[in-house]
Amino acid sequence: MMNLSHPNLSAIIKRIYNDSIKPLLLKYSVYLKAALVMFLFVTPAVVITLLLTGHFEVIKWMLYAFSLMAMILFVFVVVKFGDKKKREIEISKIKSTLLDKVKAKLANVMNLLAAMETDIGDCLIQMEEELRKKMPSNNVLIVSGNGEKKEYDKIVFTPLIMDFGLKDSGKTNLIYKVRWKPIVAQVEDLCTGIRDYYLYRDKYIDGYAELLFQIVPFMGVNTKNYYSEKDNITGKSISVSLVQLLDKNFGEFKYDTSPQMRRKKIDAVNWRQFNGDIESIGSHYFLGIKVYPPLGFDPWPEDDVEREKVCYLYQYCIDHNIPITAHCSPGGFLVKNDYKDLSSPYRWEKALDYIDQNGEKPFTKLRLNLAHFGGSDAPDWRRKIADMILERDSENGRYKYENFYTDISYQGVESRAYTDLAKFINKYDAEQRERLIERIIFGSDFMINLQDISSYSSYLQYFVNTDAFTLEEKDMFCNKNAERFLFVG
Repeated sequence: MMNLSHPNLSAIIKRIYNDSIKPLLLKYSVYLKAALVMFLFVTPAVVITLLLTGHFEVIKWMLYAFSLMAMILFVFVVVKFGDKKKREIEISKIKSTLLDKVKAKLANVMNLLAAMETDIGDCLIQMEEELRKKMPSNNVLIVSGNGEKKEYDKIVFTPLIMDFGLKDSGKTNLIYKVRWKPIVAQVEDLCTGIRDYYLYRDKYIDGYAELLFQIVPFMGVNTKNYYSEKDNITGKSISVSLVQLLDKNFGEFKYDTSPQMRRKKIDAVNWRQFNGDIESIGSHYFLGIKVYPPLGFDPWPEDDVEREKVCYLYQYCIDHNIPITAHCSPGGFLVKNDYKDLSSPYRWEKALDYIDQNGEKPFTKLRLNLAHFGGSDAPDWRRKIADMILERDSENGRYKYENFYTDISYQGVESRAYTDLAKFINKYDAEQRERLIERIIFGSDFMINLQDISSYSSYLQYFVNTDAFTLEEKDMFCNKNAERFLFVG
């Protein structure tokens, strides 16, 4: 949940231009220049030379060749499209198909922009309004499968804050520069939006006394944008340290000795009393941490200082049972092409398998979710994540990463996504398949998924209606696995 002021759009557009459009223009400009030289100078020079030297036969055969190619093209068009009426119909179909695709994509983009322009609290209220019309019955959400159904009385949203800080993004020739994107503004906007949902929802939704949503966000962290306590000795003038950030928002988590205790404290937070100031936020307002490699977060940096910071983050999360969700697909808000590989599961494997000076692997218990299951356009990443879920320790035979998960956010923008997922999982034997089913979490990637689908309810409906998985498996995805990962059930 964010508004248009939060993403660093200028940095993203700059990256797209530098990495995609500019190389394409440079590549094809060579051909265009060559064609222009050929048309203006080479072809006339050849024809004039042939005329002056009396090579009329060569010119004649050149004309024959051009005429033959034109005739072949004409015959192809006639055979392909038949009579005039059929040609007009076919051309009309092509135009219509192209226009429909463009219109649909434009409509999705406009829908996304409308959601991002809408006040966050109102957007949440509109989401519940639409879901009430489309999905729930008798104040519950029904998910069915294999002739049975399960009823859920609420949906838990975990909005994932992304740290768009990019402290060096002001390096540009533009007069007006985006020097930074302070995460404070995004945190306050989101928390205010959550408060407003709880405060004003009843004014817009009649007939349903119980709220459909419970909203518990994840804090966005990019260790590059914070200094460690050790760095503070050097006198760096930066507002907050990584230690301070974690202690302020998650310090009390160390007293949660069970998932039930964590859940009780999360449920007890009174969002209606949030005063709009980030300083009033304490423990249990946030449920976990979001890291986003396409914006520069490196899961396993080469630099020693950065390595110390991520090690501190991981150990803190293990000690306090804090879940981390990490973007894991080649796409997203990629601001530098160099950052693409930072999202790779292979990069995370280096962190999880790190051996410390005592010969121990301290981070194998990290409560980690690699989002998007590697992405639909990166099958090797998906296989790698599955391999990591299934990998066993060579010494004790137990699963190597006991708190390792993945989610299918953004994957379900069309119904066949679940059929494809089932085909992928069904390639494994029964024991492996069961393990995978226990480690996959339903996710939406709202509001970014509006690029390819019209609404949250449409996205949810594909999941609810799919027969690619049994009701018990769907319950694992959207309920049991999520609770286990979040340390609340």
